[in-house]
Amino acid sequence: MNIDTSDKRQLDESSNVLLLAPLTPTGNRACLELLASTTDPARANVAAVTYTPPPETWISDWRTNVGDLPAELAFIHANTVETDEESDGTEVPPGVSVARVDPNQPMDIIAPLSEQLTRWEGNGNQTLVSVQTLTVLLEYVDFDTAFRYLHILTHRVQAADAIGFYHMDPDIHDEETVNTLKTLFDAVVEVGNDGSEWSVAETYGDRSATSDHVQSHDTDVSVPDSGEGLFSSVLTSVSNLFSGSGDLDGADRANAAESPVGNEAVESSSSDDQSVRESDVEQFPEEAMLTDEDRIRELLTRYGGRMKQADVTEETDWSKSTVSRKLSKMEEKGLITRVQVGRGNLVFLSGYEPETAKSPFEQETTDQ
Repeated sequence: MNIDTSDKRQLDESSNVLLLAPLTPTGNRACLELLASTTDPARANVAAVTYTPPPETWISDWRTNVGDLPAELAFIHANTVETDEESDGTEVPPGVSVARVDPNQPMDIIAPLSEQLTRWEGNGNQTLVSVQTLTVLLEYVDFDTAFRYLHILTHRVQAADAIGFYHMDPDIHDEETVNTLKTLFDAVVEVGNDGSEWSVAETYGDRSATSDHVQSHDTDVSVPDSGEGLFSSVLTSVSNLFSGSGDLDGADRANAAESPVGNEAVESSSSDDQSVRESDVEQFPEEAMLTDEDRIRELLTRYGGRMKQADVTEETDWSKSTVSRKLSKMEEKGLITRVQVGRGNLVFLSGYEPETAKSPFEQETTDQ
């Protein structure tokens, strides 16, 4: 791993880091090296959220690429399929817990992960959370559900004084998807296809303005119904990530990158999601002395400078048309920016806009 001193300093100050690396053995190795470079494994608690590869494979690859296992290790395996297949005869050591959850229900990850983070509090080690990978997550659920889950997860990681690392292959997703997800993280590490070049990029918006900057907001975005080609390609590539498997060939990666991203919305009515959201964000108070514009600006500030337009309507109890009209006036004054993403609008307080808000991809906003 080759990150210069200034970039390393930025990572040391981050709570949640997005790793943009290929979905290949090179990208997998980058994930493990990044974890190990953050904290000496002998003084680290690692909670690994895995999808297709089983915990046994993760352990085998860690030993191959890093060495001794972390001081404390736990898995949340988002795969309900039991398998007797082991990598190189590797077994999960005694004392390493493995919680299995449904990959179609990402909110189910929050409970066992929170319990594990609480269990490690005060043990003297640095806690690290590794999610491998967001690319597979986005094949199981729609973008709206994934964004909501990551919004809550990043907040939990920060609240536990842990450091989270989230792997994603940027070549498989469209630019708008990647750029929207970047707003959830403190730093973005990009790794070249051969793993030799590393860089740390800035995230969007002025996150120093509020201590709870990771409380972005769930978006109103839906992703196209994923075709069998992309899903099969992703799962095949993930199965090749570990233990001696080769990289995706050029044709497979090109097909995956050109395949449409899915469009069918998957509703999430998890009571855990609702209770977490209610506890995380206080209800906006009715202040008679505030103007309507002040109310909206204060509301956006409470959500870290960004939220979806539908939730402005919900929080203020105004009608959809009233909210749209007030936001249009604020947008004309340069107080906010609206970006249409999928079927809904994201509202950004001035100074918090992502680059996509000023790109050719920006579409004219509509009433939601």
